[in-house]
Order: sequence, then structure tokens, then C-alpha cells
Amino acid sequence: MSLHMITHAVMFAVIATLVKKYFQILYQLDDLQDRCLYAEWEHSNKADLNTHNTQDESQSNMKFHSFETCQSNFKTHVCHFKNLCYQPKENLFVFFYNEDEMKYSSLNRNNIPSLSTPADFTGHELPLTFLSENFSSQFSVRWINKTSYIFNRFKSDNLMHVIHDDLLPLHFTMKHFENLKSKTAALDKFDAQIVFMDVWPPGDYRALYELFTGSQPQYKIDLQEIEQQDGQEVEDGRELVCFSSAIVGLLTDTLWYNYGFVEPQGPILDSTVNAHQIKSTSHFILHHLDSKAQHLTDFIVLISRKENRRIMNENDLVQTILQKFSMKVVTISSETHSLTDMISLVSDAKGVIGMHGSLLILAMFLKPGSFLIELFPYAVSPDQYTPYKTLANIKGMDINYVSWENTNQKSTVGHVDYPPEHGGLMHLQSEVQKEIINQKKVPKHLCCDDPSWLYHIYQDTFVDISAILNLIKPAMNNGKNKNIRHSENLETPSEIKNVNCQVIKEKTCSLNISWEIPWNIHFLTFEKLNYEIILEESAAEASVKYVTDKLKLDIHDRIDCEKDYIVWGKAVVDGMSHDKYTSKDCHM
Repeated sequence: MSLHMITHAVMFAVIATLVKKYFQILYQLDDLQDRCLYAEWEHSNKADLNTHNTQDESQSNMKFHSFETCQSNFKTHVCHFKNLCYQPKENLFVFFYNEDEMKYSSLNRNNIPSLSTPADFTGHELPLTFLSENFSSQFSVRWINKTSYIFNRFKSDNLMHVIHDDLLPLHFTMKHFENLKSKTAALDKFDAQIVFMDVWPPGDYRALYELFTGSQPQYKIDLQEIEQQDGQEVEDGRELVCFSSAIVGLLTDTLWYNYGFVEPQGPILDSTVNAHQIKSTSHFILHHLDSKAQHLTDFIVLISRKENRRIMNENDLVQTILQKFSMKVVTISSETHSLTDMISLVSDAKGVIGMHGSLLILAMFLKPGSFLIELFPYAVSPDQYTPYKTLANIKGMDINYVSWENTNQKSTVGHVDYPPEHGGLMHLQSEVQKEIINQKKVPKHLCCDDPSWLYHIYQDTFVDISAILNLIKPAMNNGKNKNIRHSENLETPSEIKNVNCQVIKEKTCSLNISWEIPWNIHFLTFEKLNYEIILEESAAEASVKYVTDKLKLDIHDRIDCEKDYIVWGKAVVDGMSHDKYTSKDCHM
């Protein structure tokens, strides 16, 4: 090998190292700036719709119309509405259409956004009706001018559903729309309002939703109980609450699990979620929590259940772990700890041990290199129920996951006398009861009331302590010895270059958008490169999202020759990207 070639190779290696170091420092600088920009928000004890600015009384009977821009892909359909109205007594949203605008709209009765995120679950579509703008002046309108995120909580009494189905998508959606404005730092609360249109009460996990905005969440009942201003008498059915800016539905890019409504539960096969998205939300939540839990070191968290699915020899397990590893075990449960303290403790722990259940979603707060040991009752196969295994195995989470299944029927305690929803079997014929009790493996099933699944998952268990000890030691050692690439989440593509937008006017208008690759793309190691392009109407502040693996995009639908547009673009490698978009004005 010639001296010239050796010199060239050394120089290339040095340059690559310097570039990588540059991005590490840049990321750290961005994070430091975010923390410096964060200011403590004053929390109001009571949110009231009366605090929102309203239009002048003289404008309340003026004609107006609604318009929207929707983002669709195979997973989700989210719409950004302007002047979307809600009729409380009929529980209907009203879209006042303009004939000229509707010809460019993707919204129709067969393409309505869903208010909840789980795939293949029907019944949560936005209840929407269409009226001509000519009727808008006939209503008494109460305006809400703060940007509102409108959706349904899927199951607000279950922490797994709260975080997976609501909070992760909510945070991702808020960041997406706020990034277009380039105003919100990574750890700032959002200047927006959450509006729940479901029938759930506030519930035990209300405080988690309240972390994301400076305003208290609003519930459907709040909208339905609004009284008319100034004691005005209004004809029944002519009262409206109207949102000047509303995002309806949530983006589902952060989901990783299907619950089995159409086919047995399992991971979402085409999920694009990555650790950066999950950790962004977990860091945001941790930043805003006010925990009083004592900060400990070198301890394991054991999640305890007090009413069902219990570990019958829990105290023996705790004492044996302490003796074997000289490591403290902190036992937590919903009955003995606040959610805030449970999150704080898990975030400091070496690992978590617990029976299959919703509290295992707290593993998303574990540090890289920690472990998760999931325990399963008799006949409940770890291979069939994998939401937490899937979470731990998401690229970049760096959680050492192992499972233990009780294979000894003599170590289980069943409860045929429980209510049916908690696994009781007394409502079934005796032959069916015996068949279920003697099963060695729960057959595959759909969600959510299969009696075999419910009976076995609600069993109590005498766990095999020696088997669990044999799982703990390698799980901890893997965390110590694993070469975790902390820089992995730093290696994101830089901004795309030379974005161009060309208007083509033929029979209809279209846009031809092109760009060049990020300058550092050759230094990154990745499996998949995509480009996320967002087209925004300049006047409407509403947008449509496109994803492509090409360096150009031709848009033929919904282009109005009379309007100006803004194009936003960024590169995404393996689901990870620089948060900032490159923009380009498109003048028609």
C-alpha cells in the first residue's frame, strides 16, 4: 500500500471522527439551550373556558366557514381544522363548508379522522356533520382561540393504554405541529389546550395529561355545560362552541402494539417507532414531575399487585434477592405509591421485576443498560403477550428483557369465584370450567373478554425464586458489559439542501418539489432513508404530510392555483431525524 493511500485513509478517519464529535457537541448544546430556555410555568387551579378571548359581539352573527388540511397514511388520519364548531346538545361537530374551498378538500363522509389511536378499533370517528357557510350566521357562537388538540382517551384507567395510546402520540403530534412554528423548546410546555371528547371521568392518571400544556384539559362535559354569555336567550340547538384552530386525532408513529381486535394481539409489524421518540416523551414527563421519592442507588424495583395476579411468596423473593446480590429491593404498587413516585423510582433503578400488567409500561423510564424481568402466570405464554418485550427491544432502548413463565400448575391459585371480567368462571357450564382450568396454554384469542385468558391471567402465583435469581444475574451483567452506543441517537441527518419548488399549470395545477441529500449522510450508518415533506398553505397554517425515499415529489391533488404554499422538509434515517425542517416558499 502506497504512502499516499495510507495518508488518505488516515485523513478520512480523522475527518469522520471530527464530524461525529461535532454532532455530539451540537446535540449537547441544543439540549443545554432547551434547559436554559425552560421557565417555570404557573399552574392555575381551575381552567375556565371564559378565560379564552372571544370575538366581538358584533361578529358573533357574521358568516364564516371552516377549512381543514389533513395528513393521511396507512396508519392514521389527522386533520388541522380552522373554525370547527361543536354543537353540545347534539354531540356533533359542524363543518361550515364553502363551495369553492370544498373542491380542494380531502375531507368527506368516508374520510373522517378517528379520535383514538388503536388500529382496527371502530366507533371513535369524529361525529361530523356538514352545513353550508350560509347558515353559520344563524348560530350563537362561543369562540375558543387557543390551539386545541381534540381526541378520545382510549382506556384512561389503564396506564399502558394511557401512555402507549394517548401520551406518546399526543407528545409526538404536538411536537410535529409546534415544530412548524419553530417556537417551542424541547422541554417547554405547549401553548395549547387538550380537549377530551370521550366519556371517561378525569381518572387517576389525569395529572400525566396536565403535564403537557399550561392550560387544564377540557372534557366533553365542560363544553356541554357552557352557559350562554350575558344571559342571552338562544333558540334551542342554535348554540355552538367553535375552535379557531383544532388538531383532531393523533399521529400514530409512536405506536408499537396491536391489542387484537381483528387478529390476536402482537407487535405492529410496520411500526416505525424508535427509542428517540419514546425517550423524548419520557424525558419530558420526568422533567415536569414533582416527585418526593427519595433518590436511591443500586436497587431493584419489584412491582407488587395487592388484589389479583399476586406473587404469593413476594416477601421471600425480596429477602432472597437482598441476600444473594446485596441489593435493596423497593416494592411499589398503585396502592402504596403515587404514580409520580413510581416513575421516579423506576428511572433510578437497576431493573424492574413484575407480573405481566399495565405498570410494566414504566420500563420506558429505565436507564440504558437496565433490565426488565416479566413474570407470567400458569398457561399464559410469554410468546403470545409481548407489549413490554416489544418495547424493550425497540432499537436504542437498550433494556435487557427476559421473561419467566410458571409451568407448574401446583404453584398457581385460580379464582373461579371472581367476577367474569376478572377471570371468574361460575357463569360457564361445569364442563367448560374444567376444560379452562386444565389448559396448559391459553389458546390464541381476540380482545378482550376471552374467559380462558381472563381466568389464567388473574391467577395468583408462587414464583420459582431460584429460577428468577438465575435470570437477574445475567440481566445485570449484560447491562454492565454491553457496549451501549450513547451516540446512536445523536447521529441524525443534517438539514436537506437546496429545496426547490416549481409550479406546473396545465389543466390543473401541480407542484414539483426537489431537494438534495444532507451533507453528512455519507458518514451515517443506517438501514432506511426517507424524506418527510410537509406542504402548508401560507394563509391557512394547515399542512399535509408526505413521506418518500426519492429526492423529488410531485403533488397533483388539492393544489389551488390562486394560493401560495410553504414546503417544509427533513431527512429521516431509521425513524430518527433532526427536529428542524428546511423551508421553501412556493409562490403561485
